[in-house]
Amino acid sequence: MSALAQGLLLWGLLSLGAALFGLWWAQSPFWRGFFFMNGAWGLVDGALGLYALGQEAPGNLREILLLNAGLDVLYLLAGALLFLRGRKAPHRGFGLAILVQGGFLLAFDLGHALRLAG
Repeated sequence: MSALAQGLLLWGLLSLGAALFGLWWAQSPFWRGFFFMNGAWGLVDGALGLYALGQEAPGNLREILLLNAGLDVLYLLAGALLFLRGRKAPHRGFGLAILVQGGFLLAFDLGHALRLAG
């Protein structure tokens, strides 16, 4: 569980760091929305990774990761919808951030599930 937790914690911290820099730097509503949403996801990912550091891996970890991968696909669909159909620039920025976060999490979850499969 340690590599999984460390990876999620690292991704959360990178997302938060990028968000802080981006919110300081960005002027356009699109990019401010993008960085804000990345920061929100970074907080959640970082908190989950930090919590998981002290936990034993559950016996059904592979199934949990595969379920999460299914949820990640839903995140990607929601992100695409916001990005393509959002009426305001910040909403389109939120959509792009959800696409980035959902894409990473899909690869992360599937990669770890495949490693557990042998």
